[in-house]
Amino acid sequence: MAHHSRPFSPLSPRVHPINYGAIPSTFLPTFTIESHSSNGGNGNENDVIIIQPLSDEQVRRATVVHGKNKIAVKNDQVWYKVLFHALSHPFNILLAILGIATILTGDNQGGSVMFIMVLLSTMLRFWQEWKAAAAAQSLKSMVKTLVRVTRLYSCSEIHDLTPSEVVRMDIPTEDVVPGDLVHLSAGDLVPADVRVLESKDLFVSQATLTGEAMPVEKFGASSDAMVAWRQRDVRDKVANSTIPSGALSIPVPVEIPDMNIPSRSYSVTPLDAAGGDHRFSMISFMEAVKRSVLACFGIRRFKFESNAHKQTEVNLGHPNICFMGTSVVSGTATVLVEKIGSETYFGAMAKELSKRRPENAFQLGVRNISWVFFALMALMVPPVLLINGLTHQSWTDAALFALSVAVGLTPEMLPVIVNSTLARGAYLMSKKRCIVKNLDAIINLGSMDVLCTDKTGTLTENKVALIHHLDFHGESSILPLQLAFLNSHFQTGLRNLLDTAVIEYFMKTVMGLPTHQKLGPHLTSDAVTFASRYQKIDEIPFDFVRRRMSVVLKNTLDNQAMFVSKGAIVEILRICTHIVVPRHRNPDLGDLQMATEGQTEPPLDRLVGVASDTIKPLTPDKIARLVDMDKELNHDGLRVVAVAYCELDMVKSNYGISDECNMVFAGLITFLDPPKESAGPAIKEILSLGVEVKVLTGDSAAVCRKVCQEIGLPVKSVVTTDDLVGRDDEHIASIAHEATIFARLTPVQKSQVIGALKQSDRVVGFLGDGINDASALTEADVGISVDTATDIAKESADVILLEKSLNVVAESILMGRTTYGNTLKYIVMGISSNFGNVFSILVASLWLPFLPMLPIHILIQNMLYDLSQTTIPWDKMDNEFLRVPHRWNIWMILRFMVFMGPWSSIFDITTFLFMWFYFHIQSPSNTAGVTLFQTAWFTEGALTQLLVIHIIRSPKIPFVQTIAARPVIVSSLIISVVVLALPYISVFRDSLTMVELPAIFYAYLVTALSSYFIVTQFAKTMYLHTYKTWF
Repeated sequence: MAHHSRPFSPLSPRVHPINYGAIPSTFLPTFTIESHSSNGGNGNENDVIIIQPLSDEQVRRATVVHGKNKIAVKNDQVWYKVLFHALSHPFNILLAILGIATILTGDNQGGSVMFIMVLLSTMLRFWQEWKAAAAAQSLKSMVKTLVRVTRLYSCSEIHDLTPSEVVRMDIPTEDVVPGDLVHLSAGDLVPADVRVLESKDLFVSQATLTGEAMPVEKFGASSDAMVAWRQRDVRDKVANSTIPSGALSIPVPVEIPDMNIPSRSYSVTPLDAAGGDHRFSMISFMEAVKRSVLACFGIRRFKFESNAHKQTEVNLGHPNICFMGTSVVSGTATVLVEKIGSETYFGAMAKELSKRRPENAFQLGVRNISWVFFALMALMVPPVLLINGLTHQSWTDAALFALSVAVGLTPEMLPVIVNSTLARGAYLMSKKRCIVKNLDAIINLGSMDVLCTDKTGTLTENKVALIHHLDFHGESSILPLQLAFLNSHFQTGLRNLLDTAVIEYFMKTVMGLPTHQKLGPHLTSDAVTFASRYQKIDEIPFDFVRRRMSVVLKNTLDNQAMFVSKGAIVEILRICTHIVVPRHRNPDLGDLQMATEGQTEPPLDRLVGVASDTIKPLTPDKIARLVDMDKELNHDGLRVVAVAYCELDMVKSNYGISDECNMVFAGLITFLDPPKESAGPAIKEILSLGVEVKVLTGDSAAVCRKVCQEIGLPVKSVVTTDDLVGRDDEHIASIAHEATIFARLTPVQKSQVIGALKQSDRVVGFLGDGINDASALTEADVGISVDTATDIAKESADVILLEKSLNVVAESILMGRTTYGNTLKYIVMGISSNFGNVFSILVASLWLPFLPMLPIHILIQNMLYDLSQTTIPWDKMDNEFLRVPHRWNIWMILRFMVFMGPWSSIFDITTFLFMWFYFHIQSPSNTAGVTLFQTAWFTEGALTQLLVIHIIRSPKIPFVQTIAARPVIVSSLIISVVVLALPYISVFRDSLTMVELPAIFYAYLVTALSSYFIVTQFAKTMYLHTYKTWF
C-alpha cells in the first residue's frame, strides 16, 4: 500500500493550497509502486514515481483534444433530431398518408389542409419539445456534481497562490481531463475511467454496469510502474497533438515535467513555443475534415480507435481500474484519470443503456391511449366508408369523408399537450426550489401515496450539537471527548455532521477555554498543540455494515501508537474486551472531569492518562448497564456514539478491519439534532394529501420515535433491522405496510422495504441524500434528493430539492397532481368527444342522403378544437382533486369515454332533425340547402366541443362553482369567435364552401347549447353517483 509523503489536512476547504512552495521535486507527493527490475537485479526494489499534477495549460490542451467530460448521448440536443422526432410521430404519419390519399382522389384543398395540420402539429411539437429539453437541461445545470482534484495551478480568486503551487480543489465533473489526479471517498461517483494509484479499503459498487449488488474491492497501482506508463501515454497524446487553428490561444507554453523514475529513463519532447509538431496524431486529416463539416450541423462523432470498450472485452473486475458511473461505497483512493466522456466504457455503452430503459406506468398509459384511438378509428372508419358508399353511390366522396373522419378521430395534439404540461410543471416546480431531472417523475409525484424519508436534515434541523461526553458512570469525562476529536480530526473518509460537531465543540469549548480560565492561562497555548502531537499512520474508513471507523495514530513525543475507534455503541462493544471505570468522581471539575485520581488541572495539551487499575474487563453486567444508558439517552432524543481505544506495542504500515479488536471502551458522546419547526406543519399537510409518511433511518428507534412525537407524526409501530433479517418478501411486505419507523436499517434493507411497499400496489417516493440511500432512491417510483447530497444520491434521484424541506415536497406533490390532472383532461376530452362524434357520423351516414359535413369541414373543426386545447397546461385543478392521490387507470378512461361520449350525439341528432324538418333539407339535389346543413352542423359541433372543455375539466358546475384559468377561457372565446365568423368572411366562406346562417338557427343554437349544458351536468351527477370519482 502506498501513501502520500505528507497528508492533506482533513479540514481542507473547497480549494486547499498545499504549502510545498519551493520544496524540491523529490518531496512532492509520491506513489510507491512495487516493481520487478528488468536490469538483472540492479534496479531498486521499489520504483518511486513522482506524478506531477496537471498545470493550467495542460488542462486547457487536454480539454481541446478530448472535450468536456460528458456523455453526448444524454446531453446532446440537436435541432434536426428534435425536428425529426416531432415529424415522425405516428399521428403525423397517418395525417400525411390521409393527405396523399385525399389529393389522389382529387380533393387538393382537403389534402392541403391535412398537410397544413401536419406542419402546424410538427412545428408546435418541435417548439414545445425544444423548450422542454432546454428547460430540463437548464434545470439540471443548477445541480452540479463536484469532484476533488489536485492540480499545479490555482484558481483566479485565490490571489495568494502562484501557478507553481499544488492545489487541491473541487471542480465540476465535466471539467475533469485525462491525467488529472482525483481523490475519491465514500459517496463519490467515479467521474471517468480511472486507474487507482493508492487506496485504503476501497470498495466500489459497479451495479450500474454489471447489475451486481455487492461492491468489489479495488487496489492501488500494480507492478512495473504501470501508472507512469499510463500517465506518460496520456500526456504524450496531448503533448503531440496540434490544436486546430483558432480553437485555443495559449500565450506561454509550459514544459511538461518529466517524472523522476529511478532505474528507468524516459524523454518527453516539450511543447514547442511555435506550436510544436503540427501533426494531429489523434485523428487523421480526413477524419478531422469530416468532423468539422458535421460539426457545422451540430453533429458530433466519436471514433474509437480500438475495441477496448466492447462489453465482451472489458474486464470490469480489474482490481486496479474503476469505471465511470460506478460509485464508492467505502474507503478512500487517489486515482489517475485515463478516459473521459464518450471515450469511457460507460460512454460507449450509453446508447445501448438508454435503449434498454423501461417505460414507466405513465409512458405505457399514454402509449396505450394512442392505441385506443387507433383501434377506435380502425373500427369506425370502414363502416362509415361502406355505409356512405352504398347509400350515396359515390365511393370517391365516401372515401374522402371516411378519411376525414379518420383525421377527426386522430388526437394529433396528444404529444404536444403532454410535453407542454410536463414542461410547465417542471418550470413551476423549479420556482418552488424543486429541480425535475426526469419529467415523468412529475406524474409519479402526483400518484405517490407513500413517502419514505430519512430523519436527519428532513425531520430535524441537520445542525448536530455535541451535548455530553460521558464515562461509565454517566458523568462528564474529557477522555472520550479527546479520543473522539482525534478520530474525527484525522479521518479523511466520509465526514458527517457528527464529526463536525465533535471538532467544533472541542475547538471552541475546550481549546478556546472561554469558561475555564481558572485552570490556568498557560493551558491555552498548550491546548492548541494537542492535535499536532499526533501523526496518522493509517485509517479504516466508515462503512454502513460495521457502522464504525478507526484511525491509527502515533504520539510524536513518546512514539506511542494507539488505535482509536468510534461508532454505534453495539458495534463498538463488539470489538472491546475492557472498559475504563473511574474510581472517584470530582464534581468540582464539572465538564472537564478526569478519569484519573488526584488530578486538579486536566492537561489539555496531551491525552488524559488512565490508571491501569481503572481498566476493567468488559463483563455482561457492564454491557447491560451501557445498553440501558444508551436507551435512556435515546428516549431523550439524543444520538449516542461510543469511543474506544487501545495502545499498540508494534506498529505496521497497514491496518484492516481484523485489527479492530481487544479494545478498551472509553465512554460515550451524545448529540442532539432538534426537530425542524417547519416539520410538524409539513407532515400535517402531507398527511392531509392522502400520503402516508414512513421514516427509514440508520439511527436508533428511540431517537426517531422521540422526533416523530415532537413533530406530530403518528407512529403505528417500530421496526428494526433485526425484525427484517431472514424474512421473505411476503413477511417484509406485511411488516412494511404496518410500520411507521424503520430504524437501524442497512442500505439493502431500505431498498427491500420500498420494494415490499411497491409489491403492495403502493406508489412510493423516497427522500434521501446519503450513499446508503442510493439503492432506495433507484428502487422508489420517484426518488427525491437534495443538491447537497452525495454524488451517487443525486444521480440516482428523479427530483432534486434545492432546500431539504418537507414543505417543498408537499408543494411538489400538489404540482404533480395538477400536471397529472391537466394531462388527463386532454385525454378524456379528446377520447369522449371523438367517441360521441362517431355515433353522430354513423347516424348521419345511415339516415342522410348527403354528407352531413364536407371533409374540409371536419379537418378545420378538428384543428380549431386542438388549438383551443393547447392552453390546458395552464389550467388549474379543483382542491378536492388535489387532496387525493391518483393512479393511471386505462379502464377508468375507457369507462369515461363510453359513459360521457354519446351525450353530444343527442344534440347532433337534434340539429339534423331541425335542419331536416324546419329547413326541409332532405335531398342532395338541394345544393344550397346541403351547404346550409353542413355549415350549421360545423358551427354547432365546434361550439359544443368548446363547451366540452369547460364541462369535463371539473365535476363541478362550470362558470358557477368552478372557473377555468384565464388562458383557457381566452382561447375558448377566440376559437368561438373564429367559428362564428368563418361563414361571414368571404375568403373563408368560399374556400370552405359555407353560407351565412339565418338568425333562427342562432336561436336554436343557444337553446341547443344550453340544453347540452344541463344534460351533461345531469350525466355528470349520475356518473359521480355511480363511480364515486370523476377522473
